[in-house]
Amino acid sequence: KKDIRDLALIRDIHKFNQLLEILASQSGQLLNVAELSNTCGLAKQTIEHYLFLLEATYILKRIVPYSKNLRSELFKTPKVFFYDTGLMQMFWFKGLQKEILGSVFETSVFSELVKKYGVENISFWRTTDKKEIDFILRQKETVLPIEVKLQLAQFQPTAIHYFSKKYSIKKYKVVYLKGEPKHDCDIVPWQL
Repeated sequence: KKDIRDLALIRDIHKFNQLLEILASQSGQLLNVAELSNTCGLAKQTIEHYLFLLEATYILKRIVPYSKNLRSELFKTPKVFFYDTGLMQMFWFKGLQKEILGSVFETSVFSELVKKYGVENISFWRTTDKKEIDFILRQKETVLPIEVKLQLAQFQPTAIHYFSKKYSIKKYKVVYLKGEPKHDCDIVPWQL
């Protein structure tokens, strides 16, 4: 607490901690700074400053949506992810959970992708009609859509098929924890 207050010049440690709790509960979701500002009672500028500090200290990362148009990619709403699922759970639940939740699993996959491929190669994809793919992994000249499901049976290929057709992509992966694989694209996290 002292380091955060003194080194980062954070005046209201209570509101900062409240922001961390909220961000932890929203790992893997779209980031709405205005909503965070209203909920925490902090100015948008202050929220942006805190987000900068949290990114600079590798607590969390904002990832941008995938688009072939760089201009639209820069102005779309990012998602926020914690790097460490243990820390995320400590802020969110005040302890570690006995059962894995979908958002915690998705955050753990994010962490593994960052370790293996680098954060600059990771984005997500979402349309205005809410078709969404959890991760788009940029690899040299291609992209690889990755969907994350705790239960493989929950996977619906609609968004992947739409994305594949739109961008002429042939391969994709579905990362799961529970279930029986049916296709080569179905993988468990350690196969990333």
